[in-house]
Amino acid sequence: SADYPGYLALELKDKLGEQLLSCFAAGTCGDINHIDVSRTEQRRGHSGSAEIGQLLAKTVLAATLSARRQADVGLAVRRSVVELPLQQYSEAEVAAARAAMPKIGTRELSFLEQVEVYKIVALQSRGETLPAEVQAFRLSSDVAVVGLPGEVFVELGMAIKQQSPFPVTLVIELSQDTPGYLPTRKAFAEGSYETVNSRITPGGGERLVEEALKLLNELAK
Repeated sequence: SADYPGYLALELKDKLGEQLLSCFAAGTCGDINHIDVSRTEQRRGHSGSAEIGQLLAKTVLAATLSARRQADVGLAVRRSVVELPLQQYSEAEVAAARAAMPKIGTRELSFLEQVEVYKIVALQSRGETLPAEVQAFRLSSDVAVVGLPGEVFVELGMAIKQQSPFPVTLVIELSQDTPGYLPTRKAFAEGSYETVNSRITPGGGERLVEEALKLLNELAK
């Protein structure tokens, strides 16, 4: 289904007219969730999607009251590809992971053990690095958009926003590629499902931040 962006679009059309065309993209949200995962009972399905979409629509509608037209529109684009080092495992670790593959889906391995086993085997079909495309679009002197691949941790997106030379910087994840989770160094040290599942080595996420800021500063000149 269209999920909550669909309900967001319907609500905006209802309030602003059927001719409205809305554009939705996910921000960096690799380590946040809209539900409390520690609870077994959650509001799911269309009722939950409708609630989220309608709440977002209220925010958008409120913002239109103070929105102003961008008079100095000047489109420009920069892109680059960053080679992020992938995690490497010894022959013994790979052999152990392959031997454990039949146990995935059983109770012989914990959930995180299953995640790690699958990741180690999956990594063997890749090389030593992950080519990650970073994109930056200047829409005006005030507004820029950054596109990053993968499920990016929110702190990385916030770092780009805070250091960007543009007053408004929209950071979009899952742009061009889906290489899995891109955590922060801090998250790797703490450990979590996302870091166990991640294919890159610690520091890769921060490298994308550096590259995005470099491109934004080029566009701001």
